[in-house]
Amino acid sequence: MRRFEATQMVLKHAGNSPIVSNLGPTTDELWHAGHRDRNFYTYGSMGLCSSIALGMALSTTERVISLDGDGSLLMNLGTIATIGREQPKNLIVLVWDNEQWGQTGHQPSHTAMGTDLSQVAQSCSIEHTTTVDNLEDLASVFTTAMKEDGPWFIVAKIEEAEYLPVAPIEPELTLYRMRDSFSS
Repeated sequence: MRRFEATQMVLKHAGNSPIVSNLGPTTDELWHAGHRDRNFYTYGSMGLCSSIALGMALSTTERVISLDGDGSLLMNLGTIATIGREQPKNLIVLVWDNEQWGQTGHQPSHTAMGTDLSQVAQSCSIEHTTTVDNLEDLASVFTTAMKEDGPWFIVAKIEEAEYLPVAPIEPELTLYRMRDSFSS
């Protein structure tokens, strides 16, 4: 499964839900799939995507979607435990797992060596966890997660593709756009 096609599917089913995207290709692909005011791009914040999404989920009743990466999430495993402790019913964490540290030179990540992030989430009291490796299964579990209480933790095994052009994102504007989208 390719991340860009999966991202397009997420946007198709997300409605107006806020989406927080991990740095690098995840943010670039979200922007190319459909830039909108409800997208929060986390350039320069490796390891914090799901933490930011958790903060949003705890401060709203809206469904919040985190598009994180395996390498980034491995840098801040504490966020999984905090999600398990807080149990936000409106949070979906979707982990793009390419089994590598893509932003630092494509070294194999822990998931390439046997770490199962879905089992980690389950051990942190996140009941709704799964791993998928194709777009059809991802679409099925994601549409269920959009309708049912969570938190949800979905690991999507992906294959890397050629990166899309870097999105023309200005971090300050991202913050203002997102903040304003909650007051509308």
